Amino acid sequence: MFSNYFKTAIRNLWKNKGYSFINIFGLSVGMAVAMLIGLWVQYELSFDKFHTHRKNIAIVMKKTNFNNVKRVQTGVMLPLYDELKSKYPDVKYITRLDWGGGHSLVVGNKRLQMEGHFADPDFLRMFSFPLVKGNADKALNEPYSIVLSERLATALFGNEDPMGKMIKIDNAHNVIVTGVARNVPSNSTLSFDLLMPYELNVATSDFVRNAKTQWQNNFLQTIVELKDGVTTSTFSKRIENIVREKVDDKKEATLFVHPMENWHLYDDFKEWVNTGGAIEYVRLFAIVGILVLLIACINFMNLSTARSEKRAKEVGIRKAVGSQRKQLISQFLGESLVTTFIAFMISLFLVKVSLPLLKDIGFRDISFEFDNYALLGTALAGCIVTGLLAGCYPAFYLSGFNPVKVLKGTFQPGKSANLPRKILVVTQFSFSIALIIGTVVIFQQIQHAKDRPLGYDPNNLIGFNISADLEKNYDALKRELQGTGYVEAVSKSSSPMTGVYNSWDNFTWEGMDRESKPLFSTIMVDYDYEKTSGIKLKDGRFFSRDFSTDSNSVIINESAAKLMGFKKPLGSTVKYDQENLTVIGVSEDMLMENPYKPVMPAIMLLRPYFIGQGFVRFKKDVDIRKALASIQPVFERHNPAYPFDYQFTDEAFARKFRNENQVGRLAGIFAVLAIFISCLGLFGLASFMAERRTKEIGIRKVVGASVPQLWILLSRDFVLLVVISCLIASPIAWLFMDNWLQKYDYHINISPLVFIAAAVLAITITLATISFQAIKAAVANPVKSLRSE
Repeated sequence: MFSNYFKTAIRNLWKNKGYSFINIFGLSVGMAVAMLIGLWVQYELSFDKFHTHRKNIAIVMKKTNFNNVKRVQTGVMLPLYDELKSKYPDVKYITRLDWGGGHSLVVGNKRLQMEGHFADPDFLRMFSFPLVKGNADKALNEPYSIVLSERLATALFGNEDPMGKMIKIDNAHNVIVTGVARNVPSNSTLSFDLLMPYELNVATSDFVRNAKTQWQNNFLQTIVELKDGVTTSTFSKRIENIVREKVDDKKEATLFVHPMENWHLYDDFKEWVNTGGAIEYVRLFAIVGILVLLIACINFMNLSTARSEKRAKEVGIRKAVGSQRKQLISQFLGESLVTTFIAFMISLFLVKVSLPLLKDIGFRDISFEFDNYALLGTALAGCIVTGLLAGCYPAFYLSGFNPVKVLKGTFQPGKSANLPRKILVVTQFSFSIALIIGTVVIFQQIQHAKDRPLGYDPNNLIGFNISADLEKNYDALKRELQGTGYVEAVSKSSSPMTGVYNSWDNFTWEGMDRESKPLFSTIMVDYDYEKTSGIKLKDGRFFSRDFSTDSNSVIINESAAKLMGFKKPLGSTVKYDQENLTVIGVSEDMLMENPYKPVMPAIMLLRPYFIGQGFVRFKKDVDIRKALASIQPVFERHNPAYPFDYQFTDEAFARKFRNENQVGRLAGIFAVLAIFISCLGLFGLASFMAERRTKEIGIRKVVGASVPQLWILLSRDFVLLVVISCLIASPIAWLFMDNWLQKYDYHINISPLVFIAAAVLAITITLATISFQAIKAAVANPVKSLRSE
């Protein structure tokens, strides 16, 4: 029996090649999209799952209230480590962790710059970063020790055993290799290629050493592993007032811990409340994957039921010779499963081929292997469900035909048979149009932020880290760079152009509200910062060597001037602790941090504190390749322990849109595929409708109907369905996208033109899809269609 069902299914597929192709290809694309999204969702949900003790691990965070805005930060103070370690028995393990950064490593003639962290010995006890060489309990115990990743160990020592070997770090300290860790998985929130003891940071940095008693100097991360049975909420209650008690200030920020399980997907906070994060995109694309698959299933249902009249006599004969309805249902479900299985096999090929093409939009670390039996089993189960879902309606519909009416030739599906198909067409186009609207809104929001005034010129500007050698040789470096003929200006600062490393709250001024606690982005600069960065002054002047008093002056941005309430900022006095500083200039707001948030009030100081970033501005219209080749030997001469490393400021700024660009591009791809699948089904339905109305068209042509009139006749029903889809999709899309936009402080208002454009696009695509069949039927010779009458 099953063999007969299979043969019948294959025979029907082969007999109707065109419809079979539309069905199978549409289903395979829908399944491929669903599997691709499933792989992406699975990858996002897998972050940090490999850590054995992840449920007990949490990062200490701080609630702040500056400028009447409630924020959350991960930067905390150094003395907190000793406080938690010695006085809180709930803590099993604890580690300090710097923010990470590039470190130079020199072994013989080899020199590399790799990312790494300073961490405490408990780091390797808390996290499941296994060592392939060395002991995790001892590897970071000695201050002048280092743990390397496998790839870094191979890069430095080749096939030699690295254990016990010496490496020169940052051209300043010799350290001994005490461990080699497995390469950090890509689905890890924390990543590194080297680890060094935090005590080395304490021993070699005056700033860190002096901060051991400073309870309001927030510059590092602290991570704890709690003992079994201790919840993060309970522990947060216990530590929330530590800083307030230490500095005797009831207005000081409070502490809490954020569990590791939420680091990757739930990292957004608003008004101190965790509001989600990347989980929103995971949910969004999970829904999109289901919708695209449903659209493909709808095509199958539509085409199967539309072709039902061709099989009406087959159903009548089978019923007349004794076939029961459940047998017919089994047959038609079997045909559906055969079709979906063929589509499933094709979809596996499509997934395999597509993954390399999607590597730049979130799929770089996602793979699909045919020996992944768990994944294949899940996908196959999904295939079966899809087959049953797509085939259930045609099976019950076809098996319900009355055999007497069918065999007498009096069977007529009637208008009621078309109603379910119309509902399904409206449903799938509603999904597709909503995706189009969502994609357009995402791209508009990204472009809105990209077009925001920066307050500086990012073009022809590169940034670099200032090492100890570059700091010592800075004046010579600057002279030689300007002597190459390619460089217009060189300067240095405490922050890169695309970030702010220092925020201070100890500025006061006359008329200030003493109850407020304003926070300022604080940037230390040199004399040439204006020329190099291209910042724009609204009023006053920049720091100048012609004025010896400029060391006691400041430049503020527009947001700071507004916050301070100065009617005439120039000449006003701002106090830093007990030091009087004079405002000599007001700059435009510089967009250095989140492009979707308001610019923070900022103050620039002519001070040497925390200078660690350098900038080179090339002259206009220079050949950038030649310019880089020209300055590289200058850097290597003055910074021999480091490879020549830099980043273009415009590219660094563009990376701020990485997540939104990824979401936008994925949404665009899936919207196009959804429309494509919908149009495949529409093409099949148009073909069927033209075939069914062949005689009607022939009669109309004989009595004088023109080709345009026939085209309108065959097209208007489909266009009407798409118009209804637009009316349904528009308010739903507006609701979802308006809610999405609210997460951004700086966002667009959705224009009605978006919905009009989406409707016009959908109708145009619909007409383009069905016009081929409509015009083909309209121009056909009526003699051929009517000669049998």
